Amino acid sequence: MRLKAPATTANMGSGFDVVGMALKLHNTVQFEKANRFKVHSIGRYGLEIGDAAETFGNAIERFEKLTGKKVPALQIIQECEIPPARGLGSSAAAIASALFISNIMTGGRIPTDALLEIGTEIEGHPDNIVPCMVGGLTVSYYDGSRLDYEKFEMPDHRLTFLVPEFKLSTEAMRKALPDSIPFKDALGNIKNVSQFISKASRGDFAGALKYTKDFIHQSYRIDSDPRMKELVDRTEERNPGYWFVSGSGSSICCDLEDTGGLPYLEAVIRTSPANEPFIVEM
Repeated sequence: MRLKAPATTANMGSGFDVVGMALKLHNTVQFEKANRFKVHSIGRYGLEIGDAAETFGNAIERFEKLTGKKVPALQIIQECEIPPARGLGSSAAAIASALFISNIMTGGRIPTDALLEIGTEIEGHPDNIVPCMVGGLTVSYYDGSRLDYEKFEMPDHRLTFLVPEFKLSTEAMRKALPDSIPFKDALGNIKNVSQFISKASRGDFAGALKYTKDFIHQSYRIDSDPRMKELVDRTEERNPGYWFVSGSGSSICCDLEDTGGLPYLEAVIRTSPANEPFIVEM
């Protein structure tokens, strides 16, 4: 049996820790019972994943603790097409996969909302794990104990992700954020994310993307890494209609057609929103 876990883009500029969206880019995870637990990572980014067994194992252990169900020993093969540590939800895809596998192997009786709560608790914020599990564009609320979300289906719309060769740690990028921000910056973000959600909810995704300009987190993260700042500056020089840092970075989503000559680029991924939820294939 195998699963297809979608990549996700989170924050989407002004939607810090709230807005996220599934993408038509997937990791494929095959699994079967085995004598002992083991995880192999293959595919384009398989060698970059690091200790995938720890990520999968921790999620499975959390599932067992919260549900009281015992997951049998498994062999898991993860084919990695989502670039890791680039802000495209690689870790959320692994956690979601582990929880879905755990549920399948213990009878499939745990509802998706309960799995979402477990995944959000592990991740610490919902804007990657929720769209990964349910698809579409999601607006999520999580206060450390309660999770709530809304899903919106998006029209087919071409998105361009500039994927740099360098990686950024989510933990390190969070440490770059200040404890407080100016009032005018908070107000600017409230205005933008309100317009973003309003237009996205009516299916005007192109219009929504014009309101991804952020005032509260991106500049601090960008300024903390000179490579990231150079890439953003060079992107802005080309006058895109919009741009935002995907997740904590280092990938950037924009509407540039000509990406030649941009510094540090490893890949350019052109994709679109994925409205379908997590895919299970027999």
